[in-house]
Amino acid sequence: MPCIRVDTSQLTYPWFWLPGQLPHFVDGSVPGGVRVVLDPGEYAFQQTRDRASDVRFTVTAAGRVDFDEADDHLLRGRGTSTLHVLGVRVTLDATSTPRTLLPMWGGCREPLHARARTVRMPPGTDYVLRLGPAPSEVVEFSVRGDGAVDYGPEYERSLSGRGTPCLRVDGRHQR
Repeated sequence: MPCIRVDTSQLTYPWFWLPGQLPHFVDGSVPGGVRVVLDPGEYAFQQTRDRASDVRFTVTAAGRVDFDEADDHLLRGRGTSTLHVLGVRVTLDATSTPRTLLPMWGGCREPLHARARTVRMPPGTDYVLRLGPAPSEVVEFSVRGDGAVDYGPEYERSLSGRGTPCLRVDGRHQR
């Protein structure tokens, strides 16, 4: 079976999982990336607990990485044995809330201390931001391949910035 390295050092939060291939989340920011033994086939990259991101890649029979050309801005390493995950830039803007934000993906352990912070993340759905210390106070959003954010109508009072790469959070309003 081919040995592939997955390098997520360009992501702000570099922990990931390959569903069905890794027993748990791993830190892909280690020098050279994490070594993963994979059969030839297609794989989904995951940073959230519940759903894989929109980033997919293939391991060829020759043990090389491949991916769709449309993802060239998200990934690097085509034709090599190392997948570099770059993601897209998204600004998390909490200037309208007195609460701190805690991203709940990719191994984040510390709340955002800056009121606005640009992060690199893979496109996908089911991203969660915790508002303040209470685990039940969260907002959910998604990120497209061009970095534009989206969210459900239930978050209209708490979030703004739909269709842009800036998610503005107003934690004074809960759904």
